[in-house]
This record gives sequence, structure tokens and C-alpha cells, in this order.
Amino acid sequence: MAESPFLFLAAYEKKDKNKFFGRTKEVAQLYNAVHASNLILLYGTSGTGKTSLVNCGLANQFHDTDWLPIFVRRNSDLNQSLDLAVSKYVRSTGKDDTLVQRIRHIYREQFKPVYLLFDQFEELYILGSRQEQGAFHATIADLLQSGVQCKVLLIMREEYLASLDGFEKAVPSLFDNRLRIERMNNLGLSKVILGTAQEGSIEIAEPKVTVHGILDNIRDKREGIDLTNLQVYLKELWDLDMERQTGGQKLPDENYVARFDPALVKKAGRIQNVLSDFLDKEMEALELRLEQQGVEHAEGLPLEILFTLVTDDGTKRPMDLESIVKGLPKHRRLDSQHLQYCMKEFERIRLLTPLTSD
Repeated sequence: MAESPFLFLAAYEKKDKNKFFGRTKEVAQLYNAVHASNLILLYGTSGTGKTSLVNCGLANQFHDTDWLPIFVRRNSDLNQSLDLAVSKYVRSTGKDDTLVQRIRHIYREQFKPVYLLFDQFEELYILGSRQEQGAFHATIADLLQSGVQCKVLLIMREEYLASLDGFEKAVPSLFDNRLRIERMNNLGLSKVILGTAQEGSIEIAEPKVTVHGILDNIRDKREGIDLTNLQVYLKELWDLDMERQTGGQKLPDENYVARFDPALVKKAGRIQNVLSDFLDKEMEALELRLEQQGVEHAEGLPLEILFTLVTDDGTKRPMDLESIVKGLPKHRRLDSQHLQYCMKEFERIRLLTPLTSD
């Protein structure tokens, strides 16, 4: 069956260069920013594509010999995650060496600048303790003062900028080199739709009407358009068109040319319906698979697991399997094997990122 060119809930990566549209100016701005200072603060509202801008846009400005990107997510503790991420690249160093010493070793061995890329950095302030925050602030302050060949890029949601007060006291230059990523305007969004369609050999009938209809159906009156929602919606159009053309039957790749038109957009409807239908279908399918594996009372169980993992701020709460089981309602019983299966399924459909850092 033909494969959709849309990434759904995943961020763009370096290999997706030919699918990445609408951010030419921002990529140039970020590239200039990382050459202007060793500390860069990249921020914007949720859904503006900050991670993709770094993983795909910035990454494709470098040859592999020009930089060594080390991606860091907080998981359960940012300091431990940083230590683990850096240690993967260290060969000749003592176990008690400082971060500065280990990065200096990495530079000497690979002879290319190290880029520490902290994605979803706001998690340090949503979930981290004062002790964890203070230790991280001190580590980065020492790193920046050391003169080692290393860049630090902090990627975060802008509503948490006020949380950086303590960090600024440790690193006064924190806000000197910052870049705000704004939501795309209609022109940029149209480039994403038309460019991705062309790359994926998708025919768009009545382009102005079809593109306008897509944007209308995913626009939030207050928040604008979320780029993740755009990918979800385009993937839904792809699936609906394949069903329309094939009657639900598989078709050889060479015989299938996707076609987006006003009628298809009307059938898809508003993004809220698309997201709700997707989640309902996936949860029902997962419940059925759990029942087939012998799990009793599986109805509603996957959603309860998800609710356990999500904070009030809409971010993922890092928890081990035992803590997740304890967080479920008392009438729910689930062993670690079936829980692990659910977590893998959430990752497969991209509702969650992996529990460990890359």
C-alpha cells in the first residue's frame, strides 16, 4: 500500500529535508544565532515546530563533520540525562571527570564542536526540584565560562520564560541571544501543504479552495494553527482519499495517486473531530488487543494510562512502570508486561516519545 508522506505526530528530522517547508527565514536566523554565541534560547508557543526547526532545519545547515549534536530530554532528572547523553560519546576519560572535562575530551577525539540541544527544556521547571534546577544552572555556568568548544541550545515553550529567573542569576547572558518562533502565516502554511503535496506526488484540485478549506478547518480562533495538527489533518485526508479511491482495498503503489479536493476536505471536517476519531479508534483497537492477551476489564484502560502520564500542563510526566501501575485506579490491575506493551503502542502511534533519551 502507498505510504503517506506526512509525519503525523513526529517532528521532522535531518533525513526529512525534502519535506520541510515554510521556515527558510527562521532556519537562517537560527543558524546565525548559533554562530553569534555559545548560548542560544529558542522559544515559542506549543505547535510552532521548534523541535523540527532544530532537528531538520538547523541540522541540514551543517555537514556531519561540522558539528556533533547531542540531544537531551529531561526524563526523570535533567542532570542525569545530560550526564548519560554526553557519556555515550566519551572514550578516554575518567568516571569522575566533570562535564567540561568530558566535552573537552570529545572535542579532542572528534575535532568538531559539541552542540548540547535541550528539547522541551520547560520540563525542568514544570517537574524538576529546586535542587535539580540549581545543579543544572551551575553546570551550564561552568561550561560557558570554561572556553570549551561547546554550544548550548535551550528549546522551550514561551509561557515558561518567567521560570528562568534563577537561571539568569547564574548565567546573566541567558537572554542575550534569543530567538522567538512565531506561528506560521497563511503563506507559510500554504507552502507546507503545496510543497509536501508535490514531494509526495499528491494532486491538489482547485488549490486555492482546497488549501483555504484545510486551513479553515484546523484554525483555532485564539491560538491560530498548530503545525502538528496540520500534519495530523493532512494524514487524515490521505487516508480518506485512499479509502475513497480503493474502497478500502489495498492498491499497488504505482497505481495510486492521492488527490485532495474541496469535497474531501469537507468530508474530513474540523480538526477536533479528526483528533477525536483517531484517538477513539486507536484506543478501541488497543483495548481489543489487551483483551485478546487476557487482560480483564480492558475497556477504558489505555486512556487511564495516558491520563496518569500527562501533567496539568499537557506535558509527559516521567514515570517508571511501577509508578504508572500505582497511579492507576484501584480497580485496574495490569502487569508490567502488558503495561510495557501499551507504552510501546503509544510510541508507535506517536502519542508519546520514548521514555529514554536518544
